[in-house]
Amino acid sequence: MAHYNFNKDLLDGQAAEQEVAIRLTARLNLAEGDIEHSSSKGYDLKIISKGWTFEVKNDLMAHQTGNVAVEYESRGKKTALAVTTAEFWVYKFAGSFYAFKTETLRRKLFEEKLFFREVVGGDPGSNTKMYLVKVEAFKSWGKEI
Repeated sequence: MAHYNFNKDLLDGQAAEQEVAIRLTARLNLAEGDIEHSSSKGYDLKIISKGWTFEVKNDLMAHQTGNVAVEYESRGKKTALAVTTAEFWVYKFAGSFYAFKTETLRRKLFEEKLFFREVVGGDPGSNTKMYLVKVEAFKSWGKEI
């Protein structure tokens, strides 16, 4: 994939996490400091007062492709949706933010197989596996925040 750049994508992802923290604080009327940023693989953000955890993803290509990519394996190991401990996932794409229950995404993708197709990408040698979901269908599974 010519567009893939891990370091740039990491920075974009961290910026999206900050944006989600701001949105959640405002939407849920949280006290300052009630959101904790995590460096664990299990989740990215936690609302301390509620115990809710969030994984944040930033899909930089959805506006061009019309598909949201949901990773589940890389380098031969389960990753992302397959292993997260987060209760919720928030996806940023095309300037919008949508929140999903993790269990809903797992059911729709792993059990009901409601994806457009499976693809392999990521950095060379990573063999990163992802499900592609049409943007409009994906939006219907969650709630815009």
